[in-house]
Amino acid sequence: MSDSMHDINCYYCGKKSDLYLNSANKKSSKKINFSSTEILIEDSEIKPNLFYCKNCEIIFSEFCSSKFENNYKDVIDPQYIDQIKNKKLYFENLIKKLSDQIKNTDNVLEIGSYYGAFGSQIKEKVNSYKGIELSKYASDYAQKEFKLDISNNNIYDFFQSNDKKFDIIFMFDVIEHLDDPNLVLKICSENLNKNGRLIFSTMNMNSIFAKLTGKYYPWIIAMHKFYFTDHSVKKFLNSNNFELNKTINDVRIISLEYLFLKISQKIKIFRQIYRVVKSIKFIKDIKIKFSLFDINIYCAYLKK
Repeated sequence: MSDSMHDINCYYCGKKSDLYLNSANKKSSKKINFSSTEILIEDSEIKPNLFYCKNCEIIFSEFCSSKFENNYKDVIDPQYIDQIKNKKLYFENLIKKLSDQIKNTDNVLEIGSYYGAFGSQIKEKVNSYKGIELSKYASDYAQKEFKLDISNNNIYDFFQSNDKKFDIIFMFDVIEHLDDPNLVLKICSENLNKNGRLIFSTMNMNSIFAKLTGKYYPWIIAMHKFYFTDHSVKKFLNSNNFELNKTINDVRIISLEYLFLKISQKIKIFRQIYRVVKSIKFIKDIKIKFSLFDINIYCAYLKK
């Protein structure tokens, strides 16, 4: 990127794109952390500049053209494992919200199955469950702990060798990480049965919280390459033979300790408070429902 900060071209159409958010963050000595919940201290975290393409109506990172996906192969995420009970509870609650989208005869695929929290909750409610996960450690954990059918593979190689279509494909907090989300949506549409569904979650950059926080929005991080709005989600779905059917606000279930941890990662003054909170054992067991109304779950159907 040049010093002008205005000469980056769109990943998809190649047209000159506008600066959307300037992080004003020096990056030369910093390293991108690819784990999902690893501690990201603001002082050492890479905050990418974001750009907006008027033609494609998508927001993308300055690292958009860098290939990241192979970096997830060696990820080990102990904080996620520490929170696995809450993750399972969250997905149990989410599955109830999606009960009108899920049938017990469905054959489902989860892209980015990670440590198996979702798979462990959905597998008894559908005909079959299959997961794809890049992290070898995470896929081994899911197979061992939850007896899940997980392929430790990337999306493209999996579908090249797969001869089975699915009724639902799930992607939770995945699409923003992908090297080419449009291609993955196309692959999903080609590998769904008639009346197939795609259900995925991502940040809504038009949410009040994202707008208010601007460049300080906590989910602007280096490993998030693409950023969507409700409008751009609909546009990308439509261009890949999907029709948006339902949008749900994503409400997480987390421990009170974990909430203090995440705040301490972003606000220095809370780091001392977190050290005190962490020493109080019962706080870890207090569960809360939490949402900033900035993450949505999108349910789409294949167009007839």
